Order: sequence, then structure tokens, then C-alpha cells
Amino acid sequence: MPPNPEQVAGRPEPGAPSLPPGPPPRAPGVPVPGGPRPNGTGVASAAGRGDPAPRSRSWSPGLRSTLSTTPARVWMLSLLCVATIVGLFGSATVTLGQARDGLDVLGRDAGPQAMATTELYLALADMDARVVNILLMGTDHDLGSGREESEAGYESSRGQANEALLQAASLTEGDTVEEYNVQAVLDGIGAYEQLAAEARLLNDEAGAPPGEVDPEALRSYRQATRLMHTELLPKAFNLGLDSSAIVRTNHEEGQSAVAMGLVWVGGVGVATVAALIALQLYLRVRFRRRFNAPLLVATVGAMVLTVGVTLALNSSGGHQSEAKDEGLDAAMALARAGAITTDMQADQSRYLIDDVFADNYQQVYLERSQQVLFRPASTLEDYYAEIGEVSEAFPELPGSDGSDSRDPGTLGYLGQSAQEALLPGQEDALAEVLSAYNDVQVEDQRLRAAARDGDLEAAIDVRMGVSHTEEGVFPAYMDALDGLIDLHREEFTDGIDRGDAALAPWTWGLPVGALILLTLVVIGVRPRLAEYR
Repeated sequence: MPPNPEQVAGRPEPGAPSLPPGPPPRAPGVPVPGGPRPNGTGVASAAGRGDPAPRSRSWSPGLRSTLSTTPARVWMLSLLCVATIVGLFGSATVTLGQARDGLDVLGRDAGPQAMATTELYLALADMDARVVNILLMGTDHDLGSGREESEAGYESSRGQANEALLQAASLTEGDTVEEYNVQAVLDGIGAYEQLAAEARLLNDEAGAPPGEVDPEALRSYRQATRLMHTELLPKAFNLGLDSSAIVRTNHEEGQSAVAMGLVWVGGVGVATVAALIALQLYLRVRFRRRFNAPLLVATVGAMVLTVGVTLALNSSGGHQSEAKDEGLDAAMALARAGAITTDMQADQSRYLIDDVFADNYQQVYLERSQQVLFRPASTLEDYYAEIGEVSEAFPELPGSDGSDSRDPGTLGYLGQSAQEALLPGQEDALAEVLSAYNDVQVEDQRLRAAARDGDLEAAIDVRMGVSHTEEGVFPAYMDALDGLIDLHREEFTDGIDRGDAALAPWTWGLPVGALILLTLVVIGVRPRLAEYR
């Protein structure tokens, strides 16, 4: 029997088991729901073969579920506390290191080197003063402290100058201009020594009596002292000023770095305390416990660590600034006063041996005196009177009250700046310096009065008495000045030592403190995490 068309069309025969209705027929190319999708090449797509993307999306609810658990949150807060404690340790370590470096540079490197370059001017000025004194003595080698003492002083000053140049070379290493200046001074000293030796030899060969220098010897000395005052001393003075600038720049940069470090220490310290408090509060709420003793101690410890490091850095920075301002800067300024006074008193000998330039040397003497201690005066006679008033009025300085608009006050290296740099108990030391300086001016007045009267022998006696090693007013002045300089140097050294002492406990205190904080965090959270094992 031929097949029934309806059966061919998909209808079941009578008596056949019924089947569930199938899907409706679909046009070619239309994908079956849930089945593989064609990708244009007849190959099923990756999604159709089991794309892992649906499984990765299925992880998110599980991850969120895991992170929302109490142990996970305790872990996260604990790790945050650990990270902030480590950050506090790192920022404090770096900042403390910067503070120590600043103290080392100022106290043991650039500071002493700068002081040495300032003393270069003094050594060079003393060399020239010794030479002119030898020429002034002539054939009388027993005048004053004697020729041998002057020659020994010359050699000593030359050695000090060479040592100061080495210090200056070390400080200015890498600065082409300053290195050139150091080399120029070194070369100039050699040229000066040749001219000075020539002047002494010519004067000795001529057998010149005291005060009557041989013309050829005088010509050589003029060349020597011109080289000293136009080349060597200006370069030496500038080296001292540049050294002071280097110290100031290093100090300011170091202080700025420490100030920025303090901000970091404070910020990270606050973050550490906040993280510990957050962990404490979470454990209190979740576990129904009033306090977690280890975390409470850790919170207090973080506060103590932050405040302690901050106070130590502030204290050290203050001591460093005091060491620089009241110690090093003041000592260097007074050392310049001594160097200028040394050159100034040598002008007395030049005034006596060189009639041609006597007036010039007298004017230069006044100008240098004004640098050391300024008072408004246009002549030496007026200056003598003004300086006498300063010595008598101290500790009040004339003109300091500003009552006279024409009087700028008592200025110069020994004036108001020296008084302002004094520490308690140092007033008597400055008073002694001012009194000794006035004695130098009194003797200068006697010397010039004798010279004007034509009494060269008396003038030479006064000059040799001024510079006499044991009894002279100039050595007495230098001794008083050196005493005041030593006080400021002690303040410089003590300030550096106090700065080091403020930082010293944190060399071991910081790592120990950080380790204790980490241990307390572990002790505080471990029992709570153990409850979920």
C-alpha cells in the first residue's frame, strides 16, 4: 500500500506512541537556541564549545561572598595596619637619615672647612705683616720681639695658609671657578714669597738701619704687598665668603628636606593610628568585646612613635640652626675681624717705611678700622674718640637707640652683629675685646703723633711695642678675640653634639618600636582569626 501523505508530513500513524511536539521548523542559517552558532566558516564558536567567560563571571559572587566574611575583613584591616606601620618606619628612617647627614656636613665637613678658608685671609695678612716688620727693624734684630720671632711667625703663617688652601680645595671641589681661585692663590703665594725674600735680602745686604729701608728693597716689597692686596687677599676673602655660602646652602637644603620628611612622618603616623583604631572598632563590634588590649597598646605606641620622632627631628633641627647661627657664623665673622685687624696693624709699619705712600696707608688704616668696628668718623682723630666711647658705654652701643638719624649705630664685625650673636655669659668676653681694640687705637694715635713730630725712633718703638709677642696691645687684642671665637666654636660643637644626641635614641628605638607594633597587631588579631579555623 502506498504511504499515507499525512504520515509523510510527520503525523503519527494510528496506534503509534505519541511524541512530544518538536520545535517548529527553522529556516536555514538560523541558530538553534542554546546550540552552537555558526561563525561564518562552518565551525562552532568558542562559546558554543564551552566559553570560560560564564564561569569567570560565576566567580565574582563567590569572591564577594569571601571578602564579606569576618576573617577576610580582619585580614584586610590587619594588612592595612602592617602597611602603615612599615610606611611609618620607612618615612621616619629616611627623614632621620637626612637630619644626621645635615649634622655631619655642617659639623664635620663643610663647617670646619669653611672656618679654615676664613683663616686663610688671616694667615696671608700675617705673612705680609711679618715681612714689613723685618724690613722696619733693619739691622737692629732685637727690636720688639726680635727678628727671629718674626721669621718664625712668617713660617708658621705660611704653613697655616697652605693648610687652609687644602681645606678650601676640598670644599670647592667640582666648582671650576673656585678651584681656579684656589690655584691662583697657591701660585700667587709662590710669587709673593720670591718678592718678599728678595726685599729682605736687599735690605740686609744694604745694612739699612731701623726705619730706613733700602730703596731697592722697598721697591721689591711694594711689588710684594701690591700682589698680596690686589690678588691674594681679595681671592682669599672671597673664598671665605663662598665657603660660608656653601654652608648656608647645604644647611637650608637639608632643613627643607627634613621639613618635608616631617610632613610624611606625620601623615603616615596619622594613617597608622587611624588604621589601628578602625581594626579595633571592627573587632569590638563584630566580636562583642569592649577592648582589644594588644591593639590598644599598639595604637598608643604608634602615637608615641610618631610624636617622638617628630619632636626629635624638630629638636635636632633647632640645635643645628643654633650651631650654625650662634656658633659657626659668629666665629667666622670674628675671625674675619681678626684677619682685617692683622692687616690693619701692619699698615702702621708700611706707614713708617714708605714716605711716598704714607698718606695712602693712613687712609687704608682708617677704612679697615671701620670694617672691624664702624662709627661715623671721617678722620682718624674723630675715630679714636668714637671708639673710646664704645668701650666705655658697653654693653650699650652708641647709636643703637636710633635717636640720631645721622648715626647708623655701632656696626662692623665687632658691633651690633657681634653683640646679637652673644650667648648668656659672653658679654664680658666681648667687653674685653672692645677694650683691647681701643688700646690698639690709642697706641696708633701715639705712633702717628710721634711720626708727625719727626721722631721716627719713638714711632718705631711704639710700633714694635704694639706687635710685641708678650707685652704688645695687638697680641692682647688677638688673645681676647680668640677667646671669644673659642666660645662660639664651643657653641658650634655643642650644638652639633646636642643635635646628634636628640637623634641617637632613634637609631635603635625606631626599628624596635616598629617591630613591637607589628607584633602587637599579630597578637591582637590571631585569637580572633583562630575562632574561624
